[in-house]
Amino acid sequence: MHLDRRSMVGGMAAGLLAAPALAKPAIRDGFDSPDRRMRAFMLMRGALDERLVISWAQARYYAVVEDRMDQLFGVVSAVFARYRTMPDRSVEAVNAELAWFIDPVSGKAMDRFRNPLNGRDVAVPGGGFRPSKVMFSPDLEFRLDNPVPGMDMVHEVLPIEARSNDVWLIERSRTALTMPGQPRPFRYSESNIFHATRSALSARGVTRVVSDVSFTNVCSWRPWLEMGDQPGHMTAAGVGRHHCLMQDLPPAWIEATRARKPEVLKDPSALLAPLWDGR
Repeated sequence: MHLDRRSMVGGMAAGLLAAPALAKPAIRDGFDSPDRRMRAFMLMRGALDERLVISWAQARYYAVVEDRMDQLFGVVSAVFARYRTMPDRSVEAVNAELAWFIDPVSGKAMDRFRNPLNGRDVAVPGGGFRPSKVMFSPDLEFRLDNPVPGMDMVHEVLPIEARSNDVWLIERSRTALTMPGQPRPFRYSESNIFHATRSALSARGVTRVVSDVSFTNVCSWRPWLEMGDQPGHMTAAGVGRHHCLMQDLPPAWIEATRARKPEVLKDPSALLAPLWDGR
């Protein structure tokens, strides 16, 4: 079929008019301002009031050896935190995490695990971190109130991304912990992507917003897997939510906590009380 130049030009113009508009570049709409950035961070990741903040995550762990990735087990966790603004506009937070490693078939918390990489039957500890106090400066520099001996940490909050009504906040950390008796440090790197809406962030009188979370980590073999010096590492990927109610926590987490630490279900804020009250 013959097409002359006029037909071709006309057809191209019609196609451009009918084609969907190209995506607009990322805009930050005031999130580059230190005050606005801190406010968005606190709404999505913390809170502008001092009430308890509850969040959860669930993920699958994989072993990575050379170019092969094999599933190991799951994990469910809950983090409890409280935030308060200091006179210098920095923010003090007290938080604690309680996590359980989950059998990928039964969905139940594990007490023992048959490690498929070395055939060993190993005891499975609880996960998470003990209550700790951290500080965020007005420009979101992070520090531990009580540094952990032997641990190096790099923490960063990336520039906030916004498109239309969607807002994303990315928080990354990298740690290396030198432990007695271990030939190499335990390394743990984590990335959390928080997603909320611009309309929620701009609502009048808002002190916190629900954020959906995408979670990824890369870490050394956990010592309880008894991997020794076998080459490789672990990675996990999962999802979560920041700002929820106790009844919204993963059922596997609630079941395991009821059996192992029922006091946390009754009063999770008690985990934080010694550090929060002991200013």
